[in-house]
Amino acid sequence: MNARDWGLLELDARRLPGWKPNAIPHQRDRSPPADPRDLGLAEHITIGVVKNHTLLLHLIQAHSGRQLRQIDLLVQKILAIALYQLRFMDRIPASAAVDEAVEQCRRFGRARAAGFANAVLRNATRQPDVPLPDGQLDPEAHAAVALSHPPELFRRLTRIMNNDDALAFCRHDNAEPPTLVRLFRGVSVDRLATDGVSITPHEQEGIYVVSGAKRAQIESWAKQGLAQVQDATSARAVDRMDLRPGQRVLDRCSGLGTKTLQMRERVGPVGAIVAVDPSPQRCAGLRAMLAARGIENVAVYQVALLRDVPSNDRGSFDRILIDAPCSNSGVLARRPEARYAQDERSLRSLERLQRDILDDTAACLVAPGGVLVYSTCSVWPEENGDQVRAFVARHPGYELLDARDTLPSFRESDPARYHDGGFIAILRRN
Repeated sequence: MNARDWGLLELDARRLPGWKPNAIPHQRDRSPPADPRDLGLAEHITIGVVKNHTLLLHLIQAHSGRQLRQIDLLVQKILAIALYQLRFMDRIPASAAVDEAVEQCRRFGRARAAGFANAVLRNATRQPDVPLPDGQLDPEAHAAVALSHPPELFRRLTRIMNNDDALAFCRHDNAEPPTLVRLFRGVSVDRLATDGVSITPHEQEGIYVVSGAKRAQIESWAKQGLAQVQDATSARAVDRMDLRPGQRVLDRCSGLGTKTLQMRERVGPVGAIVAVDPSPQRCAGLRAMLAARGIENVAVYQVALLRDVPSNDRGSFDRILIDAPCSNSGVLARRPEARYAQDERSLRSLERLQRDILDDTAACLVAPGGVLVYSTCSVWPEENGDQVRAFVARHPGYELLDARDTLPSFRESDPARYHDGGFIAILRRN
């Protein structure tokens, strides 16, 4: 399968504004390209279309002279892939992008639209400049159309920053973030060195900027216990836990275990970690990583509530991390689809889930004098400071020691200073 076809299948599986998923029959082969270069191209195109979704829809209407409702949904997706290449990928000849889109129409059962696609894309090559809302005169409309950030998201940003910073935040989300890795303790950066791979220090100790590495190389580093992909802001949550060898620790929302492994470094082989997550896929991934590393003092449980953890692993903990499910509003550069889910209804649902997780965890599991760390990758006060203050009001046995909001580095171009947005609160049980 070629890169563009796989990219189309990936996009067709996603729900984006105005695009219902699954316009392509499921019986089609959906295996990713075998060549890593084709897979890389496919992923680049897919992410690029998601990040520029609203802009690409605007261009489709401008270059076709039609409303979107008049254009077949699958043809829209094919045109978006081609227009993304024409507008953002200098290394792909325009003729290749156009011809491939025409052939895709034929391959995917839209042969009658092939001439239409050709005309739209030829028009885009002849007249690429389409009027867009002015960022100074109407920043909200500019963010919505030119930067593909929904109006509700932009209005939320302007509650915590000015218009110029909000636009810079949106542009930051559309840029490709650097790959950051955290070295495991005792590992020299020389052990990662290989031809064609550049590894330079980040401003945060233990974090490095990697360029030129293939996905398989990075996965191999993690399995060998050398390094793992992790942003500086994310790594800081575990740094704030004041972990010591031999402690008993709970990772309340472990996911694939990035922070679990970071914690295990601190407590060592004599400590004990219980990792909890409701997803069978994430738990299976963490168990596989632990097995590959030969780590035996981490117990993984696929449960939603702590009462479902076996009683022998449900005692009190010296330290608990709640890396809560959140809006991902601080990591939109890495999770682009999340920008389309920053509406009031979605956020209220997440806030209820965060509250329930906090209450479920705090009931009796933190040892007296123990520390509970609550973190998110959100920039919204409702998920962060407001959530923690409400928790302390409900649970007066806990004391807020410190809280820190971090915005993404949207004013910084140096990869060595790059970081995502997030929040960390340190609470102690009296």
